[in-house]
Amino acid sequence: DADADTAASLALATSAKDQDEHLYAVQSVLASLRPHTSVLAASEQPFALKLPNVFHLATDVEGELSGGASALDLVAALHPTAAVAGTPTDAALGVIRRLEPFDRGRYAGPVGWVDARGDGEWAIALRCAQFELDTVPPGGRDDIPLRAHAGAGIVAGSNPEAELLETRVKFRPIVDALA
Repeated sequence: DADADTAASLALATSAKDQDEHLYAVQSVLASLRPHTSVLAASEQPFALKLPNVFHLATDVEGELSGGASALDLVAALHPTAAVAGTPTDAALGVIRRLEPFDRGRYAGPVGWVDARGDGEWAIALRCAQFELDTVPPGGRDDIPLRAHAGAGIVAGSNPEAELLETRVKFRPIVDALA
């Protein structure tokens, strides 16, 4: 309802933990894009972006490409962002590889398009699911395994129970699609 949406948006916009988490992600994007741009700017303050089942902090980033970079060059420079890998990225990826007992597969991969001129538009697959079709025997079966991913932004000030609840909310569209 409208009152709950207003309260959720205000809580997100005034949360120091969420502001810090978002700032890490924005700084990661800017640092990755800077070598490929002649002009690069981000809005000073994030805004609450309402999605069907959750609010996210968002920041608009605009720039002008330099040196003939294509959309694919930018995707390569951006992936993976701090939003899904942590920061500093190389160190965070090392920790993820040591601690996670599975391959992330397509999780957090770029999803989008590119045309013959190198123009394109891309987003990060922050929540995704993939059927494990390679485990289905010949002749098929009704219980095909599914692997789903949704992340949590773990920073100083994170509350484990709140992060788990947030991840459950992020899984809701996947669960609803399969119901």
